[in-house]
Amino acid sequence: MSPQQIVAVLARLLAVWLAIHLPGQAYQIVFASGPSVDRSMTAFAVVGFVVELIVSLALWFFPLTVARNLLRSSYEERPPPSSADLWLGMGCALIGLWLLTTALPGLVIDTFILGSSTLNGSGDLSSSLRQTIVYYVAEVAIAAWLILGAAGFRKVFWWARTAGISKLPE
Repeated sequence: MSPQQIVAVLARLLAVWLAIHLPGQAYQIVFASGPSVDRSMTAFAVVGFVVELIVSLALWFFPLTVARNLLRSSYEERPPPSSADLWLGMGCALIGLWLLTTALPGLVIDTFILGSSTLNGSGDLSSSLRQTIVYYVAEVAIAAWLILGAAGFRKVFWWARTAGISKLPE
């Protein structure tokens, strides 16, 4: 695959990710905002929702245009074919990055809430928050393992894929 094709695939993945998160954002705009919310903030949220929808559609329908604009090259050189281990390593690293970006904000927020609730003396939330923090720490650890040391995962994957298959005689 050329670099433009790789970026085009990633642009489409970003479009899918944005589209998946749009219903949750629409719910927050319509239902979660109570009567005490300022209407100018609701209008701002609706404009942001529409812009995100347009960006998602543009990324889905024009991924190669985005890729060509991001990767301007003076010459088109055919890259050598990549091995399956390289693609698996990149996939593990991307999954690890995804997991890290979803777990780290929750870990920071819950740790901050736990710290402020201990200062205020409310202990009823602390056990639930501690369990959530342990869960987020485990997610961050798995994400770091996938990003930094995915070689062990690759070995397990290739072992499971070829388990039970005898080698052909040479």
